[in-house]
Amino acid sequence: MNYKKLHITIYFVLIWSFSFAQQFLNYSTKDGLPSNHVYTIVQDAKGFMWFLTDKGMARYNGKTFKTFTTKNGLPINDVWDALPTPDGKVWYLSKTPKLGYIQNDTVVSFSNQAKNQIINPIYSSQVGDSVYPTEPHKIFSLQNNKWVALLNSTYKTQSNERITIKHGLVSSIVLNRSGQLKLYNKQEQKINTITTTGIYGTTGTRGQLNDSLFFWTNQKSYFILNLNTHHLKHVDLKQAIGLNTVDNLRVNVVDNQVQVSGSGFVAKLNQDLEIVDPYFFPKNIDAHFGFIDKLNTIWLATFNNGIYKLPYVKQKAKYHLLNHKIQSFNCIDSSLVVGVYQKGFYKFKDGIFHELISDNDYVYGASHLKLNNINFYAFRNTLIKEKKGKKTIVKVDDLQSNDLLANEVGRKFVCHNHKIYSNFSFGINRINASSLKIEKEFKQRGVNDLISFKNRLLIATNNGLKEVVNDTLKPVIFSNIVFDKPILNIKLVDNNKLLINTDGFGAYLSDLKIIQPLALTDYLIVEDAFIADNIIWLATNTGVLKFKKVKDNYQYEKRFTVSDGLPTNHIKRLYVDQNNLILGTNNGIAILPKNQKNVPQLLDVYIANATYNSKAINQKKSAFKYSKNNSINITVDNIDFSDNNTNLTYQFKLQPSQKQWVSSNTNVFNFNNLQPDDYVFYVKSGSIKKQLKFTILPLWWQLLWVKILLTLLSITIIILSVWKLSKKSQEKKNNKLIQDKKLSEIQLKALRSQMNPHFVFNSLSAIQYYINNNQIEASEAYLVKFSKLIRQFFELSKETDISLKEEVGLITNYLDIEKLRFKDKFDYQINISETIKVNQVNLPTMLLQPIVENAINHGIFNKVEKGKVTININEAKNHAIKIEIIDDGVGFVNTIKKTNRKIKSSNVLHDRLRFLNKSGQWNVTYSVKALHPNHEDKGNVSTFLISKNN
Repeated sequence: MNYKKLHITIYFVLIWSFSFAQQFLNYSTKDGLPSNHVYTIVQDAKGFMWFLTDKGMARYNGKTFKTFTTKNGLPINDVWDALPTPDGKVWYLSKTPKLGYIQNDTVVSFSNQAKNQIINPIYSSQVGDSVYPTEPHKIFSLQNNKWVALLNSTYKTQSNERITIKHGLVSSIVLNRSGQLKLYNKQEQKINTITTTGIYGTTGTRGQLNDSLFFWTNQKSYFILNLNTHHLKHVDLKQAIGLNTVDNLRVNVVDNQVQVSGSGFVAKLNQDLEIVDPYFFPKNIDAHFGFIDKLNTIWLATFNNGIYKLPYVKQKAKYHLLNHKIQSFNCIDSSLVVGVYQKGFYKFKDGIFHELISDNDYVYGASHLKLNNINFYAFRNTLIKEKKGKKTIVKVDDLQSNDLLANEVGRKFVCHNHKIYSNFSFGINRINASSLKIEKEFKQRGVNDLISFKNRLLIATNNGLKEVVNDTLKPVIFSNIVFDKPILNIKLVDNNKLLINTDGFGAYLSDLKIIQPLALTDYLIVEDAFIADNIIWLATNTGVLKFKKVKDNYQYEKRFTVSDGLPTNHIKRLYVDQNNLILGTNNGIAILPKNQKNVPQLLDVYIANATYNSKAINQKKSAFKYSKNNSINITVDNIDFSDNNTNLTYQFKLQPSQKQWVSSNTNVFNFNNLQPDDYVFYVKSGSIKKQLKFTILPLWWQLLWVKILLTLLSITIIILSVWKLSKKSQEKKNNKLIQDKKLSEIQLKALRSQMNPHFVFNSLSAIQYYINNNQIEASEAYLVKFSKLIRQFFELSKETDISLKEEVGLITNYLDIEKLRFKDKFDYQINISETIKVNQVNLPTMLLQPIVENAINHGIFNKVEKGKVTININEAKNHAIKIEIIDDGVGFVNTIKKTNRKIKSSNVLHDRLRFLNKSGQWNVTYSVKALHPNHEDKGNVSTFLISKNN
């Protein structure tokens, strides 16, 4: 055997031994596989894993299996191979008259054009999205939804075999007994001849891998022909990987890289189509086919135990002492010494754990004492002392004093002040360094660890940190907090600081003056720690945590979990060398590269199910009619092959209802009472983002144009209603004004009709007076003037207003009559301003007559001397007319007070003024005052301010 073969053999043996101990995950019918009889494994374009079994096809997303059988549309359940294409289809191959594919959970089948004839596609080819099922003598192509056998099909004679090829230049390959491989084009012209051996007449598989590669296999080798370069690659398995024969040898393409696999191994091929880094199946796994997926996870198919999975991170890991509980890790003589439950102690050297002390007793730990250069290996019932490589068993009874109860000598031993101290179940022992006899026992329940630090002996207990002071156990007092947490172990960080690890309360750093928590370790169970090169490694119940020193603080850097290759997240013991993490668990030891990068196992996020009121929303845009209290339910899933893929966090939003991303730990999203609109549901995790579009169509009354029309109609109705109400209100106001105006006119007319008899009565009384006194001439003169005044009054009483000239004429006639009646007892004078045009200025009819009448009858009539009435008419501001009626009588205001009666004409005047102002045509104010307030005969001044509204 040459050097290459020897190297391969040694490599194979080492890999086999390592692989045997590696931890696989096994999936079987108990996990959801339809059968434990698995033919082969493929991965589709999206990243789903597919397992082909005798009871159907199973699709796996890293969490759940979805099975496709005849119930879902498969023509047969016994499916032994599949070809995934870039367009997302998975073409199933089996002996049946129908073949087809699965896409988006839908099974599609196509029948053989030769009715009811079974297709036996034991050799099949794939070029891009096209699949060509191939029998030993036929190749089928899908045409018009039927499988059609090609005219230039595969055939075999006694001397040669022709294979149809789907290629731009090469249309067929002919093999003959002499070992010649001839290439022909579409015109049946020979392109090239290649001489080879081992292809013709051997059993195995063959097929076209893509548009440029065609392969053949047998039990001893594989051949791959490059259709572009016409280069034929022949690889002998014995020379390549040291295997003489391999059953079920197959070649396939995964993620644009060629793989080869059969019973015993799986490997990728390099650019030269040679095997690199083969993975050999463990002997205890009877696998016949291996598959390396896009994330370099290895999947193994068996005929009786289902599927085995080995993630890439665990391929680099090594496992030792499997199924054994690891009790302790200790550094003795610069080497790692491991205590194993009921096995004894093992020493780690050159990557192998060598048995150091074998004992089926309960193991505690190993301790090295610098004081006398002794190593102690402690068991429950035995203590082994080692000095200069010589091991002796120390009798426990010989070490105990007579006054002590029987107890363990110790579990861990430390030197302090030239004495040896050890912990046991119920306290601390102080041991003489020379004789090793127990000198004193310090009783304390729940002691877990002890350490000598700054000339102080510190004890880790279930009730905080204690120390030995003057042969007494006392609690350590910190200046910042009271610390009474259960301590599992204490580690030396440096000369000034300790790391204190607790059971369920995290890790703490302390200089024994103050104690502070280590960031991000709250409520962790810290089982062990390793400190070197300014790095703290913690073994916890959630994995291994790494902290790096930055200046004076330790900052969190990374957490190692099962996704990084840990056999479990609960790590009991921890040791770190130059390259590896060595981890102790309840099921053995795992060794991982400490600088290994975590490979994300999340391949895709997808919408598994979406419904609107229980109606499916497909991946294309869907439209649904609006319904009240509608419900949208969306289930999101992922393709994630990590060991703990249940804690994935999603971010989502439903536009246009939601503008901001919302985080969620659930994969089910519900939306209710959505209004008609175009919606887009977005979901993402990490860098993967997906969306789903759907539309809720409005009902007829929810359409935009209907809403606009209804809005306009409503506005119109409102406007018309308001207009009608306003109009009606205005009409009421107008009617009221008209009625008030008519009422005012009626009242004015009534007042004028009231004044006419009053004036007539006064005048007739005067005439009667003259007649009774036989003053015929006076009565005749009076009567003439009276008749003239009556005629004038009747003519003007029909008018609501008269000119100032006419009013002055009327008053003049009236005063003349009253002067006759009073026998010239008074004089009168009317003064009109020259600026007033008496013909153009109007006044309300007979407005002045009642005041003049009061001035004569109530003012001058009661005066002894002769009186006088003066009427002044002047122009006032704002085109108003000021009229003053002045008499020098006794004053009719005083007369009213003395007689205690009202003047009827005055009441009539006030009513008339009120109605005149109310009519809106006039503004009339009236006032009266005494002419001479300090004289007995005061007289009166009555003043009108009259203006007419335009």
